[in-house]
Amino acid sequence: MIRLDSPVYFLSDAHLGAATPEEEAAKLLKLHAFLQGIEARARSLVLVGDIFDFWYEWASVIPKEHFHLLCRFRELTHAGLAVHYLPGNHDFRLQGFLESEIGMVTHRDDAEFQIGEQKIYVYHGDGILGRDSGYRFLKRVLRSRINQRLFSWLHPDLGMALARVTSKESRTNERYLEDDEDEYEAFARGRFARGFQAVVLGHSHHPRFLELPEGIYVNLGDWIEHFSYAVHNGERLTLHHWRDSESAQKASN
Repeated sequence: MIRLDSPVYFLSDAHLGAATPEEEAAKLLKLHAFLQGIEARARSLVLVGDIFDFWYEWASVIPKEHFHLLCRFRELTHAGLAVHYLPGNHDFRLQGFLESEIGMVTHRDDAEFQIGEQKIYVYHGDGILGRDSGYRFLKRVLRSRINQRLFSWLHPDLGMALARVTSKESRTNERYLEDDEDEYEAFARGRFARGFQAVVLGHSHHPRFLELPEGIYVNLGDWIEHFSYAVHNGERLTLHHWRDSESAQKASN
């Protein structure tokens, strides 16, 4: 169990690199404004996967298109902000770069946090649904050490080209159904039964705040259409939507 100082901000599913240059510029502008808005107040930031549409760390290479955002994250960690990164289904290899060069804390899969007096379970959310059985098998294959090593032998330009194709196909195949909410809620209830007071997921791209007798379930939505995020102030978890007109002070409340 990792203790986080509050306020703690949660964000997921920006899929940076997936859209047109104009759309990417708009997403990044909002993201940089959000980071500026919370900088003076936030004590912790938890990135719950798929911030990038494809992330893979070769031994000496990382995707260069995210350079400026990575520099911004580095500024924040060096200023004392605790930044945690959980992998999503588009994060294929966290190999130490984000930790050693950016100052983040990375996690292998899910994470358990203590915020104030509450225990919070956080997971990207991929593979939860009953219809995800094929993906769960593919996830084990893609993240196996031998397949990771084989992919790392590809020239990064070729690897990135293949990744763009597979990421696009993955986004095409991923679909949200109303019935999915019941399964996500059941998953959250299972974690409540284990002693957690709140569950934070991403992946579905549909923001949701559900206050149950056992605890609070939040789906973070995305940073593509909804520009949604969650905040834990040390006592309570809440869900918010970023608006361009918000001042930095309002964003940090």
